[in-house]
Amino acid sequence: MEHPTPRPADLPLPGGTRAGGGVRVHPLRTAEMKAMPDFYARPAGPGPLAIIRGMGLHRPRSQWFWVPIPAFLIEHPQAGPILIDTGMHEQVATDVGAALGRLAKIAFTIDMRPEWAVPAQLRERGIDPAGIALIVMTHLHYDHASGLSQFPRATVVVDEREWAAARRGRITDGYLPHLFPATQEWRTLPGDADEVDLLGDGTIRLLSTPGHTPGHRSVALRLDDGTDMLLTGDAAYAQRTIDEDLLPVLTWRDGPYRASLNRVRDWIAAHPGAPVVTGHDAATWPALAPVYPVR
Repeated sequence: MEHPTPRPADLPLPGGTRAGGGVRVHPLRTAEMKAMPDFYARPAGPGPLAIIRGMGLHRPRSQWFWVPIPAFLIEHPQAGPILIDTGMHEQVATDVGAALGRLAKIAFTIDMRPEWAVPAQLRERGIDPAGIALIVMTHLHYDHASGLSQFPRATVVVDEREWAAARRGRITDGYLPHLFPATQEWRTLPGDADEVDLLGDGTIRLLSTPGHTPGHRSVALRLDDGTDMLLTGDAAYAQRTIDEDLLPVLTWRDGPYRASLNRVRDWIAAHPGAPVVTGHDAATWPALAPVYPVR
């Protein structure tokens, strides 16, 4: 199949404001998936054996639990609506196999309603999905990238290391390259950049947090009340991951994952009281506000 041909992003991207200010953030639950009992914390034991045990193949599905599949709408005062990840495509609600492939239909248990898809949630908020001009990807795993094709006019921004891994990736790595529309404009971020101020105004800062994948980035935001917020992406699956220093069942590399988790902790320590939204937290998702900052 034809893949996109990304070009290096000309940073900062246009749309930043010189008047200070900040953004509003809407957490969007796009679907839920069943996760193995040890999803958040790899069982103790030697390397491969612990991973095999943690995959939960010997555990009945009744012991698995639902985790949210998120995306985020960012309302920027100058650049307009921006998405962080896209969650699941609306087609997943009716035909998982057609959306993600036959193997995915067998392997995954997904709960989704059409109204949970990002385009429907944007319309509820008075935003035309066709007006989404920019999508920032924390990484390109299928549960974050499935909905990309719903926004054909958008420019997609991703770390260059992530694109290199994803374009040749397999479903066993979490990637489904057919989800990456060749018709969209794709721009890559320099992999050696520890932090990228995307619009040059401090509102959207992309932090290098590899480990879950080679080019994973977390997103630090300045809200329109002057406070900060962190979207960890899958650098931390849950608040427990941060609090208990948990290593999940699967990582790209354990060492970088632990280093990135430490970076998340350092950011939190430097921004006391700032809201932090982790990647797939079944416990904290129901308590999230519909929009940040909370008025």
